Amino acid sequence: MEDVRIEHRYNASHFKLDNHYENVYQMLLITNGRIRYRVGNKTYETGRGGVIVLSTLEEHELEVLEYPYERYLIRVQPDFFQNEVKYPEVIAAFIKRPPNFSHLLTVSEPIWNYLYDIVLEMEREYNNKKKYWELYVGADLRRIFIIIYRECADIMAMKVGHSVTVAYNIMNYINHHFTEEITVDKIAAELFLNKNYIAHVFKDETGHTLIGYAILLRINRAKILLTKTDKSITQIAAECGYDDFTYFSRQFKKSTNMTPRDYRKEYADHGEAEE
Repeated sequence: MEDVRIEHRYNASHFKLDNHYENVYQMLLITNGRIRYRVGNKTYETGRGGVIVLSTLEEHELEVLEYPYERYLIRVQPDFFQNEVKYPEVIAAFIKRPPNFSHLLTVSEPIWNYLYDIVLEMEREYNNKKKYWELYVGADLRRIFIIIYRECADIMAMKVGHSVTVAYNIMNYINHHFTEEITVDKIAAELFLNKNYIAHVFKDETGHTLIGYAILLRINRAKILLTKTDKSITQIAAECGYDDFTYFSRQFKKSTNMTPRDYRKEYADHGEAEE
């Protein structure tokens, strides 16, 4: 699985993205058409000049209102994003959303054109894959989010306190270990912090419980393996951290309203969702 994917889409008609979530950071740059985009309980409408940013595991769906629809989409794996865009004040808005946060960013035309040029540059590097292309793309990613942070300071700028840093460290730990046994005691021991404190801080800052966040990562991983591989469901359950196949199936159905087998049958030929 690549750390970064840059995708160009053009549709003349009949495109819709159903509600789903992914464990990647995403930026959508609209170059043509008009869309209605829902993230959680927020709905946005935008056309050319629209920039939408998503954190990991945010449920979203898209409806095209005017064709032709054209966009560039950047998908970034959490580890790569957090390593490349590692400035706490920039990342903070992706951990704890301020009340006025908007996934749809408002930038001036010159800034949008500048972002567009950077995305085209990233696309060339991604497609050619010359030596050190990931370093090149990582540098461009930093440029993009520094620009966004400067231009959208009213919604992106946040005071970075100790609790946000703790939540970030917990999130980073779970991202690396979610297929293993996850317990509050184990995380607290790894981070040398009080277990009651980390449980409270993580829930307060991210909206997720520690175990709930790990389950989301496991289910997202299972979805990918179900639709992208022909591995047995028992094998997939084990790779996602479940020794008990029945328990895995129960949690999967609770999250998706479908059994793993039905999910594979429904989506195996569809590939990964594309904005």
